[in-house]
Amino acid sequence: MRWTRCAALAAVASLGVTAAAHVQAQPAAPAQPAAPAKPAAPPQAAAPAKPAAPAAPAAAAQPPAASQGAASQHSPMPPKSATAGAIPSSAAAAGAADAGAADAGAPGAAGALPPGHPEVGQELPSGHPPVEAAPQEGRPRRAEQNLSGLFEAPEDVVQDVPGLPPGVLVVTVQDADGRPVPHTSFDLDILQSSVARGDSRQRVTKQTNESGTFRFDDLTVGAGTTYSISVTRDGGKFSLPHFGLGAEAGKRAVLHIYDVSPDVNNLLVGMQGIVYLQLRQDSIQVEQLFQVYNLGRVAWLPDVTFALPPSYKAFNKTDSMGEVRFDEVKGTGVALRGTVPPGRHEGQYRWQVPLDEEERQTIRIELPPRMAQMRVMAEASKSMTLTVAGFPASQRVQNRDGKKILITEKQSMRTDGGMRTLEITLGGLPTPGPGRWLALVLAGATVVAGAAVNFARRRDEERGPDEEERRELLEARDALLDEFVELERARQRGDIGPKTYERVRTALLDALARIVGMIEAGAPPKKAAAGSGGAGNTRKAGAAASPRP
Repeated sequence: MRWTRCAALAAVASLGVTAAAHVQAQPAAPAQPAAPAKPAAPPQAAAPAKPAAPAAPAAAAQPPAASQGAASQHSPMPPKSATAGAIPSSAAAAGAADAGAADAGAPGAAGALPPGHPEVGQELPSGHPPVEAAPQEGRPRRAEQNLSGLFEAPEDVVQDVPGLPPGVLVVTVQDADGRPVPHTSFDLDILQSSVARGDSRQRVTKQTNESGTFRFDDLTVGAGTTYSISVTRDGGKFSLPHFGLGAEAGKRAVLHIYDVSPDVNNLLVGMQGIVYLQLRQDSIQVEQLFQVYNLGRVAWLPDVTFALPPSYKAFNKTDSMGEVRFDEVKGTGVALRGTVPPGRHEGQYRWQVPLDEEERQTIRIELPPRMAQMRVMAEASKSMTLTVAGFPASQRVQNRDGKKILITEKQSMRTDGGMRTLEITLGGLPTPGPGRWLALVLAGATVVAGAAVNFARRRDEERGPDEEERRELLEARDALLDEFVELERARQRGDIGPKTYERVRTALLDALARIVGMIEAGAPPKKAAAGSGGAGNTRKAGAAASPRP
């Protein structure tokens, strides 16, 4: 499940990092008539139809002076397919401006021209400055970018070229504006895969010529060999994923590189995320998916760490096709690293947290910066509940597989600056019974009851327990002490919850106290003391009976 790019633009705009509003705030600048007080001003409204008129908003689209410097080349940029629908208000404003210009002075407008208006198409008066020629193919796109405040990133391509022979690869490196970058070093990574010999890699470093290209000849053709191209620039890495060469024609590969910055505060970057929770036999599996949108001309070099619960385990991530990585930081959580060029990028990973064996359990996790929108979902039974702090109440829906899902979603407010933490509480969780611990308590109670019966019988017979019964009591005491040790270990491992621990511990203490009391009450007299006293009395009696010599 993913959001549209239009929603991404709206979410990033909620963080206050878009310049579109700044551009749209000054739409009337190019439409100002030269002399608004004169009656002839309405006829002059045809001026916006000139190609030079839309160029004025382009200046307004530039970043504020305070953001010049490392971010001086920023310009809000949507993913390519979002240009038309991402900001309908801007497109509508541009269309309205065009329509207004056409209605004001277009040749096809209905009705006669106002009195005194010069004939359309006649020669310019003497001394009139020349009018610019019609814009070239690239000009409308640039004008559209300036009017909307957005920049459309050029697309990296790998395509067959019928005129190239098989085994030929022509590499072109271009900048953000599609201009070739000459004398740029790049790496060609060659991966050869074989069932018998495994995988082998080879890396070749080359440099583009004056036109920003380099041609490889006689490369290996076939499914067993793939190629990848990468350029490292100021700490950032830009690459094309692995591709193969066909037997019919060669290929042309175009890779774009950008300026880089590690400071996200100066970049048009926003994120959306999904957290999906599933119950396992003894744990909760948490799967997280992030979509990172870079809407500017400058690539982001992230190196941020966000924590997972201390008891998390079984971390596993999905391999990414690009240079954006989510790496595990042992004992802490996850780190977002790599290079985030303009466009949309995804990352996904999952982990588990042990069940507390309680009816409710809360999971706290940190989020990457600039988290504009977050959705939390959980597979749920009829009795389960999902609560996320600060989110709306969850809704129960059914997915395509027929599973019942609890879902809640929130978009960050402008003043929040993005969500940084999630506190997720699952309620109505199944609580397994004490199991072996209840059996242990019953066994201990049986031992205590049997020992109590024997002790009472021997007390009635006015004699203490014999050696065999005393040995049984000592063995029962030692067994209970061993169970105390195992109970503490089970608690430390998280095998039992606090309530079960207290219940079993109380029962074990009661059984142990009873057995120890029986052992002490039935202890035989100290033979050493008795023997010592008897010998002394005998000696005294003998001494008294013996006559003096």
